[in-house]
Amino acid sequence: MILALFIGLWEAPCATSTKAQAGESSIDTGSRKTRVTITNNLEGSNFTIHCKSKDDDMGTHVIAPQENYSWEFKVNFWHTTLFFCGVSWRDGSLVYDFYKASRDLNRCLYYCNWYVKRDAVYGLNEVGDPDIVLRWSSKSEN
Repeated sequence: MILALFIGLWEAPCATSTKAQAGESSIDTGSRKTRVTITNNLEGSNFTIHCKSKDDDMGTHVIAPQENYSWEFKVNFWHTTLFFCGVSWRDGSLVYDFYKASRDLNRCLYYCNWYVKRDAVYGLNEVGDPDIVLRWSSKSEN
């Protein structure tokens, strides 16, 4: 029982929605946690995001232009940590694994950044290069 509680607290996420401008950093570099940040670069449009893991539902959030949504967590011992999110805005929507340990331990170990833009959502690796591009599904396809 105590072991289960310890493991649950170990990887429990802490989510925040900030009004920091894109590019500003509020990351504690002394931390061993991973931070996922999704920034709104839609130029005049909000987007809605709802993220979950197997154990945690982080709720629905509306993110204004140049604001971001982020959470941090520790990857579990088995490297099976997974967070998936639904993202939608006026012209489209998508659902994707915004953090998947089996993929991201090698691409964005501590800082996984995503940019929401009009043409797609872009995932950046640890050095800031876009290496994942997610095209929108149009609202009429849903």
